[in-house]
Amino acid sequence: MPFRPGAFDGAISISALQWLCNRDKSYHKPGKRLYTFFSTLYACLSRGSRAVFQFYPESSDQVELITSMSMKAGFTGGVLIDYPNSSKAKKFFLVLMTGGNQPLPKAL
Repeated sequence: MPFRPGAFDGAISISALQWLCNRDKSYHKPGKRLYTFFSTLYACLSRGSRAVFQFYPESSDQVELITSMSMKAGFTGGVLIDYPNSSKAKKFFLVLMTGGNQPLPKAL
């Protein structure tokens, strides 16, 4: 059952987004799966809201795929990396906004 347009003021996800990139079978299409997810999310968020995803990408290509599919769906925003020089504490956050450009939050 789909949610009505503009039903939510925001969305948060921790460690789930990267699983949409799985390609276990040759017919799996991560780009299509991500675009469908972001399009659906964009539709159910009110304008001026934010969605934040903490995720653990396998590669820079995966970061690019996730970011490009979110932008294609209509979001603005980008990736924020917390503790970029640490191998253990490094955290990736995809910060997305609806309704125009807004500044990204500052990293720690």
